[in-house]
Amino acid sequence: MKKQYSNPMIDIHQIANISLLAGSVTGAGDIDTTDPIGGDAGEAASRELLDEDNDFTNFLWTVVFLLFSITASAQYTTVQPADIPADGKTHGMIIYLNDVNNTQIHYELQDLERVTYLPYVGMKIYLKGETNSIDYLFSQMIKIDYAQDGNTNANWETFGWTDYPEAWRLEYPHLNNNVSPDANADKSQIIVKRTDDFGITYSLEWDNALVANRWTCYELHAGNSMAAVGRNDDFKADPEVAVSSALDQYSGSGFSRGHLCPSADRLCSKVQNKQTFFLTNMQPQYQSHNGGLWSRLETLVRDYATNDEFTALHCDTLYIVKAATIANVASDPLTGNSTSGVYATSEVDNYNKLIVPRYFYMALLHYNKETDTYHAIAFWTKHLSTTQPVANLADYAISIDKLEQLTGLDFFCNLPDVIEDAVEAQEPNLDFWKKISKSGSE
Repeated sequence: MKKQYSNPMIDIHQIANISLLAGSVTGAGDIDTTDPIGGDAGEAASRELLDEDNDFTNFLWTVVFLLFSITASAQYTTVQPADIPADGKTHGMIIYLNDVNNTQIHYELQDLERVTYLPYVGMKIYLKGETNSIDYLFSQMIKIDYAQDGNTNANWETFGWTDYPEAWRLEYPHLNNNVSPDANADKSQIIVKRTDDFGITYSLEWDNALVANRWTCYELHAGNSMAAVGRNDDFKADPEVAVSSALDQYSGSGFSRGHLCPSADRLCSKVQNKQTFFLTNMQPQYQSHNGGLWSRLETLVRDYATNDEFTALHCDTLYIVKAATIANVASDPLTGNSTSGVYATSEVDNYNKLIVPRYFYMALLHYNKETDTYHAIAFWTKHLSTTQPVANLADYAISIDKLEQLTGLDFFCNLPDVIEDAVEAQEPNLDFWKKISKSGSE
């Protein structure tokens, strides 16, 4: 089956103003808005590739210059697939040519290296193993049909890319249906913190109605795991959300401001470290948990990403989701009992300024480039005011499938389904994830 949609691996930030994948191209370049490609491209389909008063001769010279000049102007340079996902896959396509034979040209998923889009002009297709591109003008094409990618639960199947341009990344869980692209006091927001030098610091989903973090996700790899600065400690409310938690909601509560993306994971720059101290990246935590079991697991995560002694294969990228329960959970895997995912005010000395989670958890996806393989593991912890054992961290390990049953979240949804199903079903493999059991901890 084939399905029309915008290619999710294109960086919409860079092409939002021109939106080349928005519909059928006809005649001298006007876009046919009667049958736009589905999804968020519908809005973009109203844009014309050529202004009506633009001289067509000038346009043709521009085409010749862009397609065949070595030094094309940066204004027309495109849009490579943004940060090509670790699975290395790009989408297959069918190009429908505007000729007497109604020619259809098929490019299979496994044959494509990358596709480059030239604004207002056309596209360059690079096949694996080939150095020269195959060039098409938009005036030659009726439409582009992107092949179904075998990923039915991916974020791009549901949400618009102009609203959530980063949500195709592998660390992202499936977005909440209550999410809004605007700051709305009754909705959730996706917030992305980034720096110019190191890219995305972390992303999160913030529930404005509950005034609580639903999850924080980020990546660890060689390019962002160096330690160049110290800890910032400048805790503050987040100005990007409609309803942020505040410092006075923690004051005198008995709870620490517990990081999800920890300060120690973001020591590349002062700006990046400072971003980890927004309160939207926090949950109220007993310090016994925050500085004990949770801290020990955070150290383990860094070891998984940077120390080859901790995993059976070198980790090129570790995709991480950290969160806490802010609603009911199906059952506690340690007891099998159904339970509330949050503490009642009577259980936490009548504290009611913020939700206090009963459980904290993390989901990890390990990628090795050489073997092109993924491995996954999850950790589930009770949020207790007492000290918890850390010698045998395997006691807290569960499968991603089990974590999804508990939380209702869909982790690593942007993986191709066949890969996602396999890695999420994996029970904790202590031969792969080393040094977390008593026998392997020393």
